[in-house]
Amino acid sequence: MLDLLLSATKLLNAIVVAGILITAFALVVYIALYNRRSGIGRGFAILLCCVIGAYLFELLAQISTNGPFIWLRAQWLGLALMPAAALSLSDVLLRATADVSPTRRYATYVSFVLGTGTVILMAFTELIATPGISSERLPHLTPGPLFGLFGLFYFMSAGWAMYNVIEARRRALTATTRRRMTYFVAAFAAPLLGIFPYLLPTGWPAFLPLILAWLAILTVNMCVGAAITFMGYTVAYFGAGAPDRVIKRRLVKYLIRGPLLAAMVIASIVLASRVERMLGLPGSYIGLILAATIILLTQLYIVTFQPTLDRLIAGEDTGEVARLQHFSDRLMTTSDLHQYLENILAALCDLLRARSAFVMQINGTGSAEGGLVRAGGGMMPLLVTIGTVELEQVHLPSDELRSLITGKVERSPHPPVESTLGPDSHALFANPLNWNGYWLFPLTNDAISNDASVLGVMGLMARTAEPDLTGEERQGVDLLMKQAARALNDAITQQRAFDALERIVPEASDMTARMSSVRNPGAPTVADFELVPKGYDDLTHLVRDALSQFWGGPKLAESPLMSLQVVADAMKDNSGNTTRALRAVLLQAIGRLKPDGVRSFTAAEWTLYNILELKIVQNEKVRDVASKLFMSESDLYRKQKNAFEEVARVVKEMEREARTKEPEANIAQSQPLAEDKSLMPV
Repeated sequence: MLDLLLSATKLLNAIVVAGILITAFALVVYIALYNRRSGIGRGFAILLCCVIGAYLFELLAQISTNGPFIWLRAQWLGLALMPAAALSLSDVLLRATADVSPTRRYATYVSFVLGTGTVILMAFTELIATPGISSERLPHLTPGPLFGLFGLFYFMSAGWAMYNVIEARRRALTATTRRRMTYFVAAFAAPLLGIFPYLLPTGWPAFLPLILAWLAILTVNMCVGAAITFMGYTVAYFGAGAPDRVIKRRLVKYLIRGPLLAAMVIASIVLASRVERMLGLPGSYIGLILAATIILLTQLYIVTFQPTLDRLIAGEDTGEVARLQHFSDRLMTTSDLHQYLENILAALCDLLRARSAFVMQINGTGSAEGGLVRAGGGMMPLLVTIGTVELEQVHLPSDELRSLITGKVERSPHPPVESTLGPDSHALFANPLNWNGYWLFPLTNDAISNDASVLGVMGLMARTAEPDLTGEERQGVDLLMKQAARALNDAITQQRAFDALERIVPEASDMTARMSSVRNPGAPTVADFELVPKGYDDLTHLVRDALSQFWGGPKLAESPLMSLQVVADAMKDNSGNTTRALRAVLLQAIGRLKPDGVRSFTAAEWTLYNILELKIVQNEKVRDVASKLFMSESDLYRKQKNAFEEVARVVKEMEREARTKEPEANIAQSQPLAEDKSLMPV
C-alpha cells in the first residue's frame, strides 16, 4: 500500500512539474504579447525563464533512463541565475515607485555576473557540486568546496529581493495596487525557496519514510505553481494598454485555454500510460481519447460559464459590460443584412412564383447606393454591386422609378386589403407600380414609425401585365415588405451607431493608453500625468481638437476656429469650403514650424515639426512615429503637447497678421472676435 501511494505521489509530482513548466512558458508568451514594454514584465519574464530552466531539467532527471546527474548539473542554469533575476525584478518594482538606488542597480549587475560565473564553474569544474550520490531513494549531487559560498550568496540575494518587494508594497498608496502587490509579496518567496537544492548538503535520512520527502516536494512544487500564477496576475496590469477589466478577462481566458488545458491533456496522457500497465489496454489510444474529451469539455465549460465568468470579472461594472456584450451580439453586419434580404426575396419568389426579385436600398437624396440583392435562377440568391439599378430589363431609371425612390409615387386609390397579421400590423401593400416588366413596391418607415420616408424598393419580375394578387398573397407580401423595411431601417440605425463609434474610438484608445501609462506599483507620479493634456489655454484646446481629427471629423468640421479671420481669408483659395480652409490654415501653421536646412529625424530643432508632420499630416501610428524619431511613446506624447502649443502660437500670429491687413471697416466689424479671450488670449 505504501509503495502504491509513493508511486502515485511521484506521478502526481511529475504532472505538477509539467504544469509549472507549461504555466511559466505561457506567462512568458503572454508578457511578450501584452507587457513587453513594461520593465516589470520583462523582469518577471527573466525570473520565469530561471524557473523553466530549473524545473525542466528536474523533470528530465526524474524520467531519464541513462542517469539523472547530467540533468541535475544542467538544472543549475536556472538555479544560479535565480538570485540575480529576483534582485533585478525587485529593483524594477522599487524604481517604478520612484525609489531609485544606484547601489541596488550595481548589485543587480554584480549578481548576474556571479550567477553566470556559477554556471560556468558548474559546467566545467567540481567546485560547486559533483555527481556523488547515486541513490534510488532521492538522487542528488554532492556539494563542492564553494557550495557554501553559493548558498550564502543565494539566500542573501533572496532576502534582499524580498525586502525590496515588501518595500514596494508599502509604498503603494492606491487600494487596488496595494491589494495586487499583497498577492505579489505573498507569492514572491515561493520560487526562490522552492527550487534551492536542499539535498546537496543534507541528503535524506535513511530512517525516514521516502513518502514524506516526495510529499514535501509535491507540496513545494504546487506552491511554486500557484505562486507564479499569482505573480503573473499582478504583473499583467503593468504596461498593458487596456482597462483593468479587459486585462483580467483576457488573462483568465488565456490561462484556461492555454496552460490549464495543456496541463490537463498531459495529465490524461500520463495517466493513460499507467492504465496500459495496470489493465493491459492500449495506453496511447486511451490517452488520445481522454485528451480529445478534455479539450471538448473545456471549450464547453468556457462557452457555458463565460457569461458568469464575465460578471464575476466585471464586478461593479456588470451592467455596463452586459450592455456592451448585448450590443455586440445584436449588431447586424452588411453580410448579415444581405443574407436576411436574400431570404426574404427567396420567400417572395416562392410566394408569387416569380423568377427573380430585388431589394434596393436608397439614400436620403433618392439615389441608388450600395448593393442590389437579387434572387433568381432556381432560387439561388445573388449579390450584385450597383451604382444605379442593374437588371437586364433596367438600364436607366424611368420617371416612375425616380418618383418612387424619392417617395413621391401616388398610392393606389383602392384601400389596402385588411391584414390578419394582428392589431400591431400596418398594411404596407398598395397596388405595385408595373415598370419594365417588374412590380415595384416602396419600402417605407410607416410600418415602424409615423415617418413615411422611403428606405428602399423591393421588386420582382411581373407574372402578368397588371397585378392579380389574391388576398393571401397580399398578406404575405405585406409581411415580407414589413420585414425588409425593418431590416433596412435597422441597418441605417446601426450605421449611425458605427459612425458615432468611429468618432469616439480614437479618443477612447488615447484615454486607454494614458490610463496604462499611470499604472504602477506605487502612486502615479507627476511625470506620469505629463501624458495627459493639461495647462492648455482655450485656443490650444481648440487647435489640439482640430488636429486630432485633421483629415475629417466633427472636431474639425464644427470647430469654433472657423470664425477666425485667417480661416475666412483661406476660404477664397478653398472653394468656400470652411473645413478645407481650416485644414489649410493648420497646415500652414505646421509649415511655419519647419526649420531651415536638410530634414533630420534626430536633431532637436526638427522634433516638433517631425511629430506634427508624421503623426498629424501623414496620419502615421504613434508607434511608427516614435520609432522613426528614436524616442519612447511616452516621450512622444510629452513633446506632442509642446507641438500643439506651438501650432496654437503660430495660429495666433497668423490671425493677428490677417486682421492687420484688413481695412479699418473690417477691423471694426471683427472687433468682437478680438475680445473673445478664448481665441485671442493676451
